[in-house]
Amino acid sequence: MNNTDIPQRLLAELTLLRQRLLDALSLSNQDYHQQLLIQLKVSAPTLWLDLTANKLGPDYQGLIARLEQLEAAMCQIEIGQYGYCCDCEEKIDEQRLQADPASQRCRLCAP
Repeated sequence: MNNTDIPQRLLAELTLLRQRLLDALSLSNQDYHQQLLIQLKVSAPTLWLDLTANKLGPDYQGLIARLEQLEAAMCQIEIGQYGYCCDCEEKIDEQRLQADPASQRCRLCAP
């Protein structure tokens, strides 16, 4: 995998998951979900995690967790820390990053 492909892969998945979140909220019958949907549509996507924090139930936990991982990886790219373990600060092996470009931990530190 080429290093220039990584941001594109992360951004593509972020875009897809953000749309899935909007779609899921639009199908909900809960008033709060409809209000949140309106708020998300008028807010910058980088603010979505703050807007949804602790406000969505367990049905959304996996989606929100993955969005957090993707946004963290994009942030690491921006600050030049991408590819380093967030626990031990050692380089994450290329194979692991190819499997999941949002990996935050090396094989030794991963749960």
